[in-house]
Amino acid sequence: LDALSAAPAALRERLYTEEYRAFTAGEPALPAAAREDLLHGPGTVLERITRFELGSRLPAYHLRRVDHLSMASSVEARLPFCQRSVMALGRALPDHRRIGGGQVKRTLYAAAGGLLPQSVLSRPKQPFTLPVTAMLRPGAPLWEYARDLLAPADLAAGGRLDGRAVEGLFAAQAERPDDTAALALWALLVHRVWEEQFRRPADRPGAAGVEPGAARSLAVAA
Repeated sequence: LDALSAAPAALRERLYTEEYRAFTAGEPALPAAAREDLLHGPGTVLERITRFELGSRLPAYHLRRVDHLSMASSVEARLPFCQRSVMALGRALPDHRRIGGGQVKRTLYAAAGGLLPQSVLSRPKQPFTLPVTAMLRPGAPLWEYARDLLAPADLAAGGRLDGRAVEGLFAAQAERPDDTAALALWALLVHRVWEEQFRRPADRPGAAGVEPGAARSLAVAA
């Protein structure tokens, strides 16, 4: 799961307050039903992973991000492969027709042979990835914005993040920038922006029953 996360589990736990760490300890990384299906559900391991990807990650992650943005520019990235007939054909293929010999999407590549240049078929994937590590460094505009938005006092009011640990992450990124620290800071920054814009009005400082600067309920982050 660390490969799918913005920050490794060990790093996330270091960034949490003791109270929030205890709160999350009782929450599994995966819902029990999904974990059970992945471990012991019907079908091969690849079929179980495919079922999880189609039911959970594809609609909540890929289609909501890549395909909304690409189709805004009139580029169909993944939706042609989401047609029922295409999906039915793909899911009916045996495992050895999907992966094998270090190659994935074997049948798709075989179908494209002779239609696309070999240079296209053999090149590595080229996804668009934000240069977050370069963007989050001292002197860059995003750096000061992140420092302001992730100020220790504001984090302490939320009750979930240890301000000193986050400061340590900034210090590490300033001294020796790397993807792990940068992506963790980026995730915290995006969550903070989301929280400020979309959290419930009742949780805003100054709202009825909430004193300015008061810690918000941990349930807000559940």
